[in-house]
Amino acid sequence: MNIRNLSIAGLLAVISLSGSPLLAKEQTQFPAYEYGMPLDIARVIHIEEATSPVCEVVQARMTYLNTQGIKKHVSFLQLAEACSKQ
Repeated sequence: MNIRNLSIAGLLAVISLSGSPLLAKEQTQFPAYEYGMPLDIARVIHIEEATSPVCEVVQARMTYLNTQGIKKHVSFLQLAEACSKQ
């Protein structure tokens, strides 16, 4: 019975440690735009979008400066570049 408890504890430790990189990755992603969210955009620095060979909705990320000169980031959904070619 002692070996069983040790095995369960080891399994739980592995599961909890393997989830840590996933949480770290989520925290470094850009905040997602929500409808009605106030954006204070003075100048767009860069927009990056996922490439897609078909017309579909893709994730895009924008880096911008607000009116106080602070660099901000936001992610949003938009139509792929392929949609404009059809």
